[in-house]
Amino acid sequence: MKKWSYIIFPAIMLGVFVVFYMASKKKWDEAEAQRTAEVQKAKEADDARKAAAEEAARIAAHKRQEDQKKEEAETEKKREDKWNAETAAIVAVTDKAKAEADASNKESADLEIQIDTLRKQKEQLNREDFDLLKNLEMARTRQRDAELDIQRMVTMIADKAAQSQMAAVRPVPAAEPK
Repeated sequence: MKKWSYIIFPAIMLGVFVVFYMASKKKWDEAEAQRTAEVQKAKEADDARKAAAEEAARIAAHKRQEDQKKEEAETEKKREDKWNAETAAIVAVTDKAKAEADASNKESADLEIQIDTLRKQKEQLNREDFDLLKNLEMARTRQRDAELDIQRMVTMIADKAAQSQMAAVRPVPAAEPK
């Protein structure tokens, strides 16, 4: 009997469970049908609300889009006016800078010409100074040569005079007694 008890007791409990399950299933099906009907009604109401909200949002979006287009047009006009004003200011500054650069270039060219002229004058003065110094040294050299030539001549004359008989000192004759 022990072996049969493992099958009989679970089968009895399964039968009791099926009876209670079938009784409760009807209640669950009715509750599920009622809940489904409520969900359907809520969904229809929600869909109607959504449709009304979407229409209102579409109207508001169209209005915002038009306002945004107007604002963008105004902003674009302001930006373009600002751009034109800045461009004009840049052009004015550029023209002024070009004029100053041209004046500076002209002044630079004039100064270069003056520098070249002054360099040529300096070279000419240096050349003249060198020529004068050269002439002075040549004159000094000629003077020294002349002085040495005079000294040599004087020495030669003195040597010849010393060697000549006329220049020889004769003893003074003694005075004759009288």
